[in-house]
Amino acid sequence: MNLRKIVINVIISVIIGFVIVNIVGVFFAEQDMISAIKVFPKKAWLVLLGLLALDYLLHTLRMFFVVRSLGHKLTFFQCFENVFFNIFFSFVTPMSIGGQPFQIYHLTRLGIPTYEATNISISRMFVGITIVFTVDIFLIGKVLSILRGTVGLTLVLIGFFATVAITALGFLIFVNKNVLLKIFRFIGFITRSEKMKKKEIAVVEWLDKMSQSTKMLFSKSSWSLILDFSLGILGSALIAYELKFAIESVSTKSLAFPVFWGIMTMLNTVVYYIPTPGSSGGVEGFYQLIYSTIYGGKASMSGIVVYRFVTYYLTVFLGTALVWRFARFRKEIEAVEPSEGTSELTEPTNESTKEHVDDHK
Repeated sequence: MNLRKIVINVIISVIIGFVIVNIVGVFFAEQDMISAIKVFPKKAWLVLLGLLALDYLLHTLRMFFVVRSLGHKLTFFQCFENVFFNIFFSFVTPMSIGGQPFQIYHLTRLGIPTYEATNISISRMFVGITIVFTVDIFLIGKVLSILRGTVGLTLVLIGFFATVAITALGFLIFVNKNVLLKIFRFIGFITRSEKMKKKEIAVVEWLDKMSQSTKMLFSKSSWSLILDFSLGILGSALIAYELKFAIESVSTKSLAFPVFWGIMTMLNTVVYYIPTPGSSGGVEGFYQLIYSTIYGGKASMSGIVVYRFVTYYLTVFLGTALVWRFARFRKEIEAVEPSEGTSELTEPTNESTKEHVDDHK
């Protein structure tokens, strides 16, 4: 939450993204980034912005229904703020790892106990993984028929098997609190941290609370997860359609939507692990590598560049301008020192104006 580091990460992501785009343009599309943007239809920009707004609306509705199902009366705007900055911090951190920690922190500031905020964030993460897994399973055959014999097939298959592995391993860990505790103890053993050893009792209590919250979410509030999954499928299709629309706005060729959707979904499980802020550069490069074999170099580059400007760089610039709202995060964390003999994992009070959070978040 250090503003200086955030700005540095934004600058790095922009530079890397622009450099990769221009390199790709020179070698694969024979055009520079400016030329790629100029040929893109102006009306198509407006359509993409409208699709982006719809995408954020779906994300917000998903969060709204899950939070409300657990009895927390967050407003629609608070859920939108949570979604927007979750995406923003994913975009400005290496391998997109910063979104969920911020999401949990923000929910606790709004009065939701830490164990429940963690449950909401992680449960929805696994809903997201399940969505990717479902799309992959249903569309893998169509994708293979199109990419057979190309370099892109290897990348897509890596993404498919990565999704299967992450889904199985992640679910096993999440539903088994003993596995989570063993991971915590292993980290403590490796780091030789006395502080972590002292926290073990509090961690067990906290995991019990999160486990109970998880059971409630998957039983009494299961309707919200089903709705989250359904809207998530729709959102996944919408994201794929945004890129398809962008590329085909400057291309004479067309690809069946299910195939395009499957390729993009499987590819995203690879490209978003590139260790740059928001995987900048890697997304543009890998998208170009795959879709240029279908649409041609110039059309692919133009569509991908504009798509990234609308869905990535616009969010990064807006988020950087607004992130001052949460700039006190690190000071709040450092200001909280648990008193002697008290648990370091005590949950915050249910006041929406609470200013301090526990250091384990």
